[in-house]
Amino acid sequence: MKALIIDPAVHSLGGHHFNAVQRLQGELAGLGVAAPCLGSAYADRRVVDELACTPTFTKSVYGRSYATPAEFADSVEETGRQLAGAMRRSGMPDLIILPCCDQVSAMALARQLKRSWLRRPRVLLWLLYGPHHLQTPDDPAAAGLDGEARAAFAALAASAGGVEAYCETPAMADFFRRLVPFDVGVMPGPGLPARARVAKAASGPPVISCIGFANRAKGYRLLPQAVPYVLDRHHDVRFMIHGIVNGSDAEADQPMFDRLAGLGERVQVHREVLTSGEYLARLAEADLLLLPYDPKVYRRRGSGVFADAHHVGIPVVAPKDCAFAQPAFDGGWGVGMRGYDGNSLGIAVLEGLDRLEPLAACAARAAGRVRDDLGRVLSGSVEGLAGRPAGLLRRFRPGNTPRSA
Repeated sequence: MKALIIDPAVHSLGGHHFNAVQRLQGELAGLGVAAPCLGSAYADRRVVDELACTPTFTKSVYGRSYATPAEFADSVEETGRQLAGAMRRSGMPDLIILPCCDQVSAMALARQLKRSWLRRPRVLLWLLYGPHHLQTPDDPAAAGLDGEARAAFAALAASAGGVEAYCETPAMADFFRRLVPFDVGVMPGPGLPARARVAKAASGPPVISCIGFANRAKGYRLLPQAVPYVLDRHHDVRFMIHGIVNGSDAEADQPMFDRLAGLGERVQVHREVLTSGEYLARLAEADLLLLPYDPKVYRRRGSGVFADAHHVGIPVVAPKDCAFAQPAFDGGWGVGMRGYDGNSLGIAVLEGLDRLEPLAACAARAAGRVRDDLGRVLSGSVEGLAGRPAGLLRRFRPGNTPRSA
């Protein structure tokens, strides 16, 4: 049996695209299935070696301009051409996994599968954001993209040997269920294996952390106002701020990190790429995690860092309108920002510090209840394919409708 992972955004160590591919490969290896990956054409040598990654795609899933209707067709053509070349060399797999699928990837893959008469792979995918990656699906400005998404996923359903799809939040799943002709479940994207941390010692000052890729929608721009606000009012707290801006839409924000680093010894600033182990170690140091994501982008979206905080058992601060944080608000381990500015973030942090003990207790209980279903889903896909006949006649089997899963 052959599997293939497709993620045009995986290009460097660290981050959730790298972690997703690495986790998928590890789970599949345990099932006896090799799963090489097609990634960014600019993937560095370590990614190529560690993920058995073939550099393929010149555009990331985050690379669209959405400037004209023709831009979608051009992106599909370019992505499809690169995908076809890579799959001619690798051969058609039995299972294709897209840990971050958009309508360009879906349409390009649909056209490639339509050309295959001998094998119709099953497709497993995650829909992490709406048709516009920088706008919430509720934004009227993004509504014009619904048609291209509907067409792309209908084409994929018609060309694949079944589609299994997931979103990270119920709100995003509700949106996509009206666009796609297959069922959409709710499950976090592939990430680091769930592991609750060892209970932290009560001694020592509280550590407030913000960690990850610092693109504009992640809200790092709120920190220069929020951090001094908290430092002036809480004389023990420490901040650990980690943000990678290279290769993001926030490269011009480097001076902001310099200003944060100049706030004194109670503020540590890091900008290096972290390995999975380093990332988990930094995350586990946090007593309170800041996720000041822009609700204009993240109103329905999930967050990989939030999922990791849930697994580890860390209280969070996030905008009250971000769907990914709702389990924390409901479970008593999240503090909601009442507005979206630096002052609101600072106020929420102080509230979190005042309530840190009950927040931490609720976070630990929530971590103990985490269900990591990725292994079960992959095992089901592999077992379902193991006995499935392949070949030309399956394309014409009566009842083989796009809604088959």
